[in-house]
Amino acid sequence: MDRRTSAAATGLIAPAIAAVTILAATLVDPGFVWADDALSNLGELPAGESVTLSFLVDTPQFALFNGGLILTGLVGLPFAWRLWVDADHPLQRVGAAQFAGALIALALVGVYYIPRDPHGAVAIAHYLLGIVFMWTHGTGSVLAGRTRWGLVTIWLGIVHLVAWLVWAALLTGQIPGLAIPETVGALIFGGWSAVAAREKLDWPPLPDTLDR
Repeated sequence: MDRRTSAAATGLIAPAIAAVTILAATLVDPGFVWADDALSNLGELPAGESVTLSFLVDTPQFALFNGGLILTGLVGLPFAWRLWVDADHPLQRVGAAQFAGALIALALVGVYYIPRDPHGAVAIAHYLLGIVFMWTHGTGSVLAGRTRWGLVTIWLGIVHLVAWLVWAALLTGQIPGLAIPETVGALIFGGWSAVAAREKLDWPPLPDTLDR
């Protein structure tokens, strides 16, 4: 397997790691509630606790969530390189850099778990970069001649933003259920990566309606 193929494969592997580890963390955390919590609460270090072997054994969601984010971010970086070298327009290269930034921010969410600073800043950076990446790379794809693929990418970024706006519009009192819009964003970002990676690996190629 050559370097380009290996890099493309990471676009599939990274979102799979994220999906498995986050889902596993939700299943082993008895206190996690989708309607009330943020995903980052899965990796929260409770007050008065320290990261010890006994803590990791008793609280497996901590290592699953934070370790999964760090691994996802690192594993996915070669795919950002593949997006860069395959770019046919400068905006696609800018998008590839934003994709890499989103992955680095994701890994840092795992490093700076709650309550460590700057957890909030890197989490916001991840989601903002994920949205802006879709718009930038999608626009570059349209200008490079892949109009339908580019428009789908742009609209996915819009859907991601709308998910946050709808969540914000429904807020009453204390901020609830960040996990819901976070999961929508993760599915969009990871899903796009997986589809784009499969296309680069040619198994199977994109339908003709998108590959234009």
